[in-house]
Amino acid sequence: MSLIRKPRFFFSLLKPFNPRSFATVGTGEKLSVRTRLENQRKAQTAMLDYFYITRGLQFLVAESMSKNAPLFNDNLLEKLDCDTPADDADIALSITRFLRFHPINEFEPFFESLGLKPSEYNHLLPSDKMFLNEDAFLLENYNTFWIYGIGLKQMGKIFKEARGVFGYETGVLASKIKAFEDLGLSKSFVSRIIACSPRILVGDMNVEVGKALEILKTIGIGVEWVNENLSEDEEESYDWRFMHRVLSLLRGLFVNDSELRELVKKHPRLVFEDSGEWTLFLAGFLTKLGSSKSELSSFFLKFPETEVKKCVLNLRHCFLFLKKIKMECDEIGKIFRSHSSWLGACSLKKPRTLLDRLNVGTRRLCQVIQENPEVMKKWTMGLKVQPLPPTGEEETSRLMKTQFLINLGYEENSEEMERAVKKFRGRGSELQQRFDFLVGLGLNEKDVRNMVNAFPQILCQASDLLEAKVNYIVNELGYPFSIFVSFPSCLVFTLQRMKLRLGMIPFMEGKVKAISSLLGCSDQHFVSHYVNRHPDGPKHWEELKKQILYE
Repeated sequence: MSLIRKPRFFFSLLKPFNPRSFATVGTGEKLSVRTRLENQRKAQTAMLDYFYITRGLQFLVAESMSKNAPLFNDNLLEKLDCDTPADDADIALSITRFLRFHPINEFEPFFESLGLKPSEYNHLLPSDKMFLNEDAFLLENYNTFWIYGIGLKQMGKIFKEARGVFGYETGVLASKIKAFEDLGLSKSFVSRIIACSPRILVGDMNVEVGKALEILKTIGIGVEWVNENLSEDEEESYDWRFMHRVLSLLRGLFVNDSELRELVKKHPRLVFEDSGEWTLFLAGFLTKLGSSKSELSSFFLKFPETEVKKCVLNLRHCFLFLKKIKMECDEIGKIFRSHSSWLGACSLKKPRTLLDRLNVGTRRLCQVIQENPEVMKKWTMGLKVQPLPPTGEEETSRLMKTQFLINLGYEENSEEMERAVKKFRGRGSELQQRFDFLVGLGLNEKDVRNMVNAFPQILCQASDLLEAKVNYIVNELGYPFSIFVSFPSCLVFTLQRMKLRLGMIPFMEGKVKAISSLLGCSDQHFVSHYVNRHPDGPKHWEELKKQILYE
């Protein structure tokens, strides 16, 4: 079978090549890699002729679009495979004839030649234009960048981050670039910072760049150092406003320029990582915890060898850890003001995990940390944690709890006693205090004993919380103290639940005789059986929720 007589089959061979399986041609011939490359070269040549000769684009633009838009070319060849007449055998001639009658959107290969993917440029395609010559400023600014030494990939990044730059009128872009040169910067450095920070071409960002570089110059750091530390990663982009703010912050913390110079050179990430945003966040975080200017400067001089973001996340986790174990805010501030430099390099285990491994409560853990904060170095991720040795205070508390349970009627050293020790959480002295508080309300001691035996959770809450619940039930709602004997579990529910559920009683028209049915049912049951049955019930329910929520 002749390839010349069957051009439609010929073009099907131009689809993406799989090296493991060569496409079969005619009577079994196999298409080689060399043939495929030759076909691609012919297609590029045809596209160059079309863009340069037929469309009249500048040779630089036409050549770039023909060579650097493989996806567009492949899509075009697939269309030819379906639409090309049977007597057209030559690839270049087929493409030329196809484009003569099927105009293409020239912005697609143009954006692809800048390194943009279809998913990145589809939303950038103009809705009212198809030909590049219709956007004169686009090509003019393209040429300005090219002449200045900014490559195609860099232009693609500029288009993604500062699209408006390509719409500048004649001379505007050149004047903005010259503004950076007027700062005494070399052409190569200006080209570099534009590629790394496209947004500096928008507005008066040359002022921010000048201020940042001036601070560096004052402490003895030149643009060569900046050039060395600018990342060439396409995903990395710098905001010189934040970099200027960071340098101003550090300059205000250090009186000695040599100290600041050594710090910035040792930890350039303080300035360049996310344009210094994490550094600003870090300084603000420590300031809120009470760190003074001298303490901040001391912290930065001891800054750990880690990413700034990682340091911030470690400190935040440590702060939440200390809050979780109920450490006082003043004590937390003291720890951070003196130990942040190494805390920023430590990833602490989660509070619950640590409490279980150390076999201690939050009070003991707070005490241990306050006595020696550096003990937290032993509790980082990846390290094995040993239980803390028991203290005499803990043994005394256990003995008091045991005696309290014996008084409640438990047999010493029995299995019931062991189970009760776990149920009755808290120190022995606290359990007795809460028990005495309930007796002091006027309840019979035997009744209280029966109440806490049935619901040990009653004594697992502070006395002030118990008092608030009793005051609400007795003083505000008018129930007698005997309600706690007949329905002791009501003291287990939260005060918020009590106020929300029992606050709906006026809308229940006397249908409810016991509060146990109100507090004990599910939310869905309560709403359907008690709220929705009154015309104004839902409205009052929502108002009550807002009122209690903001108390």
